[in-house]
Amino acid sequence: MSKGTHRKKYTASWKLPLLFCLLLLLIGIGGLYLKYNHQKKIETKVTSPLKVAGSTDKQTIEPKNTVSATIEQELMKKNFSGTVLVFQHGKISLNKAYGWQNQAKKIYNTVSTQYCIGSVQKGQTAYLIMQAVKADKLFLDEKLSDFYPQIPNSATISIKDMLNMSSGLRIDDKKITALNTTDPKEILAETVKQTTVAKNASYSYQPVNYVLLAGILEQVYQTNYQALFEKNIIKPMKLTETSFYAKENKKQALSYSVSPLGPLYSNTTTSSYADELGTGNVFMSAEDLYHYYQAFFNDHFLTTQNRAELWETYPGEKYAGGIYTMKDNMHSRGVKARFEAVADFSKDGQTGIILLSNVWTQKNGFNAFVQQLYSQVAAAS
Repeated sequence: MSKGTHRKKYTASWKLPLLFCLLLLLIGIGGLYLKYNHQKKIETKVTSPLKVAGSTDKQTIEPKNTVSATIEQELMKKNFSGTVLVFQHGKISLNKAYGWQNQAKKIYNTVSTQYCIGSVQKGQTAYLIMQAVKADKLFLDEKLSDFYPQIPNSATISIKDMLNMSSGLRIDDKKITALNTTDPKEILAETVKQTTVAKNASYSYQPVNYVLLAGILEQVYQTNYQALFEKNIIKPMKLTETSFYAKENKKQALSYSVSPLGPLYSNTTTSSYADELGTGNVFMSAEDLYHYYQAFFNDHFLTTQNRAELWETYPGEKYAGGIYTMKDNMHSRGVKARFEAVADFSKDGQTGIILLSNVWTQKNGFNAFVQQLYSQVAAAS
């Protein structure tokens, strides 16, 4: 055997054990890294008092400025569960979700999670009425008697009176709830049957006005309210995270109340949502609600005159067309089945805050708190 051949064999026999050792070392380091990373994830889940959801979701927008960062901190102090969206000069500066969408299944809220918006939907019903007016299918001074003549005093009640909650219409909601039905026709029929009128008509917040407006829309368009909502709001405004309540819809959050043991889930019946025809059975993500308001201020959907007519209030009052005209801003709020939706925005629709929550944590909800947050957003804009 030559020296060259011996050297090659020796070199090969020396390299093999070294490569084997290096391989074992790399496997060991990889195992330690995976174990450490797994442990960190467990620690984060256990020690974090408030899960920040959607961190890998492309739609999540972290605080872009000081005011948005401050708002996030204040919400976390309140152990907020839901989604908050802040926009300034028509651009989103915060869109983030917190807490549980479904606690039992360990599913966290994301910015795509849909929450019941409650009475905020009244503003959307009002929008559909105004679109019908714009298309000359309906008139604001048209009388309720043209649609439901069997309702007392209907010949003196106008569409605008109903939009302003100044019609004098009243109803015992318990009688509608007792129906325990999800059929809109049955709900409308019983609503008409049970509706009465106060002796002196003045502003009074009565949801029956908007249930009947939903019924009027069905007569005008010869279709059901949900189909009309989908055709005239969801599709043209390109809303992809908006739907009507459906138990099987896994994109819709469950709602909770606070107890000494933590968030407590209590089931809400399907019929209870159905009772809210035109007034509170729609679910939306915060971003979809933002896009809805942006479209609302787009002249393609409603003109400046349309909006002015819709939001003209009853003398001395703030409510008209499903929204409140405050001194410096517009305000909308809905509460249903422990969900709470609050939106405050400037009168040109360019700056504001939207908060959608699925845990009822405070006696009076987030209403006043969101108004304070809006003041911070407006001051910084």
